[in-house]
Amino acid sequence: MSLLHRFVLSNQHQNTQRNHIACIENDYAGKSCEQLFQILGNTQDQDLIFGLKKLLLSRGYTRKEIQQVIQPNPH
Repeated sequence: MSLLHRFVLSNQHQNTQRNHIACIENDYAGKSCEQLFQILGNTQDQDLIFGLKKLLLSRGYTRKEIQQVIQPNPH
């Protein structure tokens, strides 16, 4: 496989993943922040997690707040 062919395939894969994440953001845009955090805490799908994180960041939440939902600190 040529270098150019591998490069094109790599770009296609990245574009497909970006489109998938953008679709997740659009699909969940109508949900409340509480619903998004609930879904985020229950999912293992990395694309869904990434899309929900981006959506919550755009709504003003910090990375620290979001991370606490994914991996809560035991006290």
